[in-house]
Amino acid sequence: MAEVFRHDLTVSDPEVLPALGERTGMRFGYSSTDPDFSYRLSRAGDERVAVSAVHVGGTMSLWGDTGAFTVANVRGVRYDWQVREETGAAAAGSSVLFRPEYSSLVVAQDVDVTMAHLPVELVQATADTVYGTETAVGFTSSAPVSARLGQYWSALARYGAGVVASEAFAEPLVRAELTRHLAVGLLECFPLVGDREERYLSMEAQAHRYRVAVQFFDDHAAAPVTVEDAARAAGTTTRALVQAFRANHPLGLTPAQYLRRIRLDAAHRDLREADPRAGNTVKEIASRWGFTHAGRFAQYYRQAFGVPPHHTLHR
Repeated sequence: MAEVFRHDLTVSDPEVLPALGERTGMRFGYSSTDPDFSYRLSRAGDERVAVSAVHVGGTMSLWGDTGAFTVANVRGVRYDWQVREETGAAAAGSSVLFRPEYSSLVVAQDVDVTMAHLPVELVQATADTVYGTETAVGFTSSAPVSARLGQYWSALARYGAGVVASEAFAEPLVRAELTRHLAVGLLECFPLVGDREERYLSMEAQAHRYRVAVQFFDDHAAAPVTVEDAARAAGTTTRALVQAFRANHPLGLTPAQYLRRIRLDAAHRDLREADPRAGNTVKEIASRWGFTHAGRFAQYYRQAFGVPPHHTLHR
């Protein structure tokens, strides 16, 4: 399980900031001659995702590059940026993407910035799964694809900041869902190298396979069906169906994990309705839903419902 970290600090000396930035791959230098300069940071995350909320008081300049994909959503007086030859201003609630190995320069004044930091390996793996391709991820611009998608990222950044600030962020499933939202949002909101129409068609095909397989599993969970049966029903291969589930299921479950979960739900329902005085047993109900290993069934059941199966039967 990934370890969660939280950092909260306020500084007035820009020379201490580079050491802080390196923790999320921000290899920047910082400078300010403003006597009213201040820098307040609140950051939380794990090894897969981090979200930072930054307030800059006064004027500050920063320059360098980043080891992770970092998207800054900005509100305030001034946030002028340059990424290689591309320039822009993001002080009106817009966003800018900082890319690994791309030299950047920012001049900021009295701004609030929400930054999402996503490792290159995570973004690449997400792109491979969502689009069904294995080409290297690259972006053609640091600005969003459109004003509408820029607004979408702003809403996503606010949502992410809220999740990170909540107690729920300590839960692995919550962090996994947020990580997926941010990674897919990055890929969709900023202009990727390659044919956008081709990616869209790939996503549509995967979504169709996913919907067909989910319906197949829901309709036939009580029958001795397998993942291969669902793949045939969806007109695809097992490998492609796994990609479709990872791309479309909210928690990135595989087909096998999804089938196991709906059978666990069915076993849970039967245990609640069973009568041990009539001879109903955990073993009988588990076997009915395809769980032949008692210990493994108990482990899965506890993970899903928080109690051993015999507690449900004898409640």
